[in-house]
Amino acid sequence: MAEYREHEKAFEAAGAKLAAISVDSPEKSQAVRDELRLKFPVLCDTHRRVVREWGVYNAREKGGIAKPAIFVLNPARVVRFVSVDEIASRIPASEIVRILFNPDRIVEPHRRRVVPHPGNFWRAVSNAIHFGAREPDSSTK
Repeated sequence: MAEYREHEKAFEAAGAKLAAISVDSPEKSQAVRDELRLKFPVLCDTHRRVVREWGVYNAREKGGIAKPAIFVLNPARVVRFVSVDEIASRIPASEIVRILFNPDRIVEPHRRRVVPHPGNFWRAVSNAIHFGAREPDSSTK
């Protein structure tokens, strides 16, 4: 998500508004938003309704989380582009900006391999200790 912060001006120039959806509590989502210095909202889907309806629910990981995904909607709220990404392969924010500037000519964007940095592992462990692990999704039991 921090990569989207770095491309904020390009998204604004394209007329786009950003929002993220998390299955975390509002407190945990705000902590992530603060840590990454995100200006766009992080919406909370603690009951996992939206991520299920949009087909990005990953029940096998951390009690049920959202898969990394991008949805581009036009001003009429019609979905123009969808990418449900993998943990190790994602579409860079610059490619989404390119799509936004060429809405009538959407071609398959280039994906970037994501290799986790060891520091990210330690940050995840630290966050789990500080903020707690995600609670299992009890609505499927």
